[in-house]
Amino acid sequence: MKIKHIATRDLTLEIAKRIAETAGKTAADTKILCRDKGANAKSLMGVIALSYRKGETLWLIAEGREADRVIETLKTIL
Repeated sequence: MKIKHIATRDLTLEIAKRIAETAGKTAADTKILCRDKGANAKSLMGVIALSYRKGETLWLIAEGREADRVIETLKTIL
């Protein structure tokens, strides 16, 4: 599953932590793409490296069991 999402807020450490914790609780292989960067959503450092800003286009990619659920949850965080 791959969806396009517009960031509703700037990335902060708190948001990055919530993303990594949320993705880490699922069996899905989850990635976030922004500009020319990509990160495993389960990796706090990877998510922080994206350093996206409000209004930027993000691509959420999830494969495997619970993919739909993790995408929907991440959309609420982002």
